[in-house]
Amino acid sequence: MSECVVYDAVMGRWLFASALLCACHARLGDPQHHDQISDGSTQGGGDGGGSASIDAPEQLGPWGTPMKVDGASDATNNEDDPTLSANGLELYYAVQVPAGDKNLYRMTRATRNDPFANPTALTAFNTANTDEGPRLSYDDLTIYFGQNGDIYQATRTAIDQPFGAISKVPGVDTAAYEKWLAVCGDGMHFLVSRDNGATGQDLFQGVLGQGAGTRIDELSSAASEISTFVSKDCLTAMFASNRVAGSIEIYISTRTAIDQPWGTPALALAPFATGIDNEDAGYTPDDHLFVFAANPDATTKDIYLSTR
Repeated sequence: MSECVVYDAVMGRWLFASALLCACHARLGDPQHHDQISDGSTQGGGDGGGSASIDAPEQLGPWGTPMKVDGASDATNNEDDPTLSANGLELYYAVQVPAGDKNLYRMTRATRNDPFANPTALTAFNTANTDEGPRLSYDDLTIYFGQNGDIYQATRTAIDQPFGAISKVPGVDTAAYEKWLAVCGDGMHFLVSRDNGATGQDLFQGVLGQGAGTRIDELSSAASEISTFVSKDCLTAMFASNRVAGSIEIYISTRTAIDQPWGTPALALAPFATGIDNEDAGYTPDDHLFVFAANPDATTKDIYLSTR
């Protein structure tokens, strides 16, 4: 896989990036770490005496070969709609059994070096209808998901606590079929995939509490756009589309500011283009874990994880 060196304007440093992100000059990293120095303080303050050493730039190599997540890659069922917690220790996804409904599951692990444990059904969320498209807020205290075409949410007081009662997301939920509500790090701006009543799903964006949002013309097409993801800084979006006949593929787009238009989407490159049905891409804020669903052997969809 090819890589290049790009300048990260958010973090103020040069980074090695995969071709996937180089293609769109995506901003990498957590904007909260901008200008952070080695003692944890930030530049621009202090008593003015002496100088502080800047942390050595982190050199990010290419993404590793995606590996199936044990427990989320059943040979009989379809597993998709994955989302990772910010610390990479929780994995939420959907499972659809043959000729059955779709339900939500959760897997956890103690550290990133450990495998995810056996999946647990989210019985408080699951119904006899379709439960799908889970997405976490970046503080991991709110989960959004689709239930039979409507958008629901639930909150918890801490990451080691269970989620509370579910409720519809006011304003975002409409009469159209919706799923994959993704909210970026400010906790307000969202992307969602919504049925347009003609060619399939289109992408919409907006602010929570301020209505259902508006169609993103620069990302939507005459085909169907699904599987939304938005980065913590709100400036990178990923989604899946069948705009190229024969397969669903992952696309990426960036923008320079929240109030600016999205750039022309670029097709994700290897190792996230397995040939058949790649979707539900997302990565952790530190850019070290990348999760997505794929069906490379044309059998069933499974959850894949790539690290660097």
